[in-house]
Amino acid sequence: MTQAVIQVSVSNHYQQPDYCSEIVSQGLLWEQVELLEEEAEFCRIRQRDGYQSWVSSRQLAQSGMEKAQGLEWRLVRSHNERIFSAPDRASTALRDVVIGSRLPVLAEERRWAQVVLPGGETGWLESCHFGEIGPAGTASIVDLAREFLGYQYSWGGRTPKGFDCSGFVQTVFGLHGIELPRDANMQQKLNLVSKDHHKASAGDLLFFGESPDRVTHVAISLGDNRFIHAYGMVRENSFSAEDSDFSPKHLESFVSVNRYPLG
Repeated sequence: MTQAVIQVSVSNHYQQPDYCSEIVSQGLLWEQVELLEEEAEFCRIRQRDGYQSWVSSRQLAQSGMEKAQGLEWRLVRSHNERIFSAPDRASTALRDVVIGSRLPVLAEERRWAQVVLPGGETGWLESCHFGEIGPAGTASIVDLAREFLGYQYSWGGRTPKGFDCSGFVQTVFGLHGIELPRDANMQQKLNLVSKDHHKASAGDLLFFGESPDRVTHVAISLGDNRFIHAYGMVRENSFSAEDSDFSPKHLESFVSVNRYPLG
């Protein structure tokens, strides 16, 4: 099995080995992937969630990874930050990095951490941008989801640079250590609770579609007939007609409530 890592902050993954092809998912800096096939400019990869797609070979690294062996890996908690060539924000920026990436820390200097980048280069990130997400629980899931309010919708997206509906859900749960499948229809196949939206509790997943057999959208329940989802942007909506953010479309297309165990 040949392994590689993503060497950019967010890599776009395509349905076919063509930049004009549909973007179906993304990868994060230092995310490890399995190489399945190589062409002139693209590699077909498998990610940890089992998803297969094509990525630009220039956004992968297969060398320099040994420099990170044995180091402490820290989670980037800030939504989007820069990695610099020196412990000084006036120095050259080497990468940007988004929440969810884990970086190997080589050294620390005052308020900065020296990190290893794929390929073996080193850079500096302010230590305040590292942190951990609290244990998985209803409040933590809801709070983290609300941190992303207003971020734009982007097909195939799973970062603050743009989320699609299932990428948003996968990211929120993944940051809590709960691994979900990539697409809404895959997520909906597990842990059915009810086909009545009134039975949803905060933290449950809500699924929507043209029919029960064709799920195309997912949201996170906030309880009290409210939900948060990536729909144009990350936003809150309501199933209740008396609310100003009532969404009749989502009431009509509702399919099921599913519950992934928290904690």
